[in-house]
Amino acid sequence: MKVVIVGAGLAGLTAAYHLKKAGADVLVLEQENTVGGLVRSSFEDGLTFDWGANGFLSHAPDTTKLIEDLHLESELVVASETAKNRYLWHQNVLVALPSSPPAFLRTKLLSPLEKIRALFEWFVPRKKTRNPESVFDFVARRFGHGVAKRFVPAFVTGVTSGDARVTSVNALFPRLSALEQKEGSLLRGLFKAQRSGSQSSARLTSFRVGGIGRLTNALGQVLGSSIQTNVRVQSLKVQSRGFVLQTNTGQIQADRIVLACPAFVSAQILEAEKPVLANLLREIQYASVKVFGLAFQKKDVPNDLNGFGFLVPREQNIRILGCLYTSTLFPQQSTDDLVYLRVICGGTLDPDFTHLTQQAALEIILKDLEQTLGIRAAPVQIQEKTWLQSIPQYDLLHESRLKSVQQHLEQIPHLLLTGNAYRGVGINDVIRDATRVAQTMLERSQA
Repeated sequence: MKVVIVGAGLAGLTAAYHLKKAGADVLVLEQENTVGGLVRSSFEDGLTFDWGANGFLSHAPDTTKLIEDLHLESELVVASETAKNRYLWHQNVLVALPSSPPAFLRTKLLSPLEKIRALFEWFVPRKKTRNPESVFDFVARRFGHGVAKRFVPAFVTGVTSGDARVTSVNALFPRLSALEQKEGSLLRGLFKAQRSGSQSSARLTSFRVGGIGRLTNALGQVLGSSIQTNVRVQSLKVQSRGFVLQTNTGQIQADRIVLACPAFVSAQILEAEKPVLANLLREIQYASVKVFGLAFQKKDVPNDLNGFGFLVPREQNIRILGCLYTSTLFPQQSTDDLVYLRVICGGTLDPDFTHLTQQAALEIILKDLEQTLGIRAAPVQIQEKTWLQSIPQYDLLHESRLKSVQQHLEQIPHLLLTGNAYRGVGINDVIRDATRVAQTMLERSQA
């Protein structure tokens, strides 16, 4: 069985690893000259710059198993204890987000009436229909408009760089809607989990050396010659027994195919053969972002950055989406004399930012960092990565669209899709879905 996987990002590499481990003849095609996709890191003068995601939450079974299989357990490192606090830029000051019931009662982010309304979530009836609901509307319905307005837009921006008012809660945070249906109340469900001890304390985790890119690099090393870079798949043709892929280097025969590339790339590949399916995939929209790694001399940073970082709601006259305190989170990714920050800009609500030059973008960022963190000095090191159409947006039609996609795929049983465009945007989500796809392909081949 020859399986061709299109895309050597985390999803494609994970699916390829499991298929090859099971004995399949695997070929991974990647249009860039290196592997990793969004999950890459670079190392320069003692600084580790994560281009996309900067870690994953611990205790995810598929991720844990993959790391164990790759013998990377000893290289894992969890975020520093000093990085527990998370902040929100609110009315020209950084305010700690409440992380416990007492902290919630003390927070200045909500009025007394908004706090009381939030506590009444316990008595809000569960939603009776499965009609699409945005993350913003879900939280507003359960905790009140004040809580939704204050916290939700910035939180969703921090996850997808998208708009909470048009992002599906069922698609992006299925556990929240599932918990509501099971317990009738999120608060009741959380208290029940705490009492039973079933609530795990997941921690942000990365790798001691190499950043999160260590994972995709390790997968690439294991797969070795099974990966061909600088190969762009242009189209595919379904034959009576298998497929023919047309690439920039010629034709490739395959018995099975996994499209592990962005949805719009899969749409282009499928356009001639399956135009309706291609149109469905093309409907999945993406956000573009700029990511900056900025290092400052410690003496030039007036505040102790004891925390994870901060998020910025859009109405606060600050243009950056958020800032991570990398040298606090993972001290191994910086040097002792520097404060290393990771700044994210752009997204669906500020799409023009990604088209700015580095100099123009940097001027805006430094102005925002002066206002938020009091930093007036120029950075001593700068790294930058612009990701165009990089983060999929799970709109209110995402679930129904995915069902339609699945119905079309059932007509082509030996072609499967995986990646962050479908069932979760985080590293754990991507690994889980790629593992599922590999298992499905193996089961169908044995049937």
